[in-house]
Amino acid sequence: MRRPTFAAAAIVAAGAIGSAGIVLGSASLGGCPTALLQGTLIELDGTLGVQQTPPGQAMPVAWPIGYGVRNDRGVLVLTRFLVVDVAREGDTVSVGGGMSAVNSTFQGCGPVTDGLLIPEG
Repeated sequence: MRRPTFAAAAIVAAGAIGSAGIVLGSASLGGCPTALLQGTLIELDGTLGVQQTPPGQAMPVAWPIGYGVRNDRGVLVLTRFLVVDVAREGDTVSVGGGMSAVNSTFQGCGPVTDGLLIPEG
């Protein structure tokens, strides 16, 4: 008679673990703001920022996890882990994210797209 009790306990435990995995997985998806920054990559304080499109202010950017900036013979290049170059100074990009509550930096999250996601108009 102990076997059915043990089997029932194992099913309940497996269900609880599965539920926790779903909760943890979905919690990480809700952490990215939904603003969109589009514009031209420019040098800003020694790193890459974005000159907004339509023309607006130059925005410092904290690039998403996995992205970095390197200097390629005097031209700043946005790179991504395992991808050689994403975009270069002067290219137009789009990145999702939102403004930092601490400083005036756009906090990128999600992929950086080469080009405008929403055309000027």
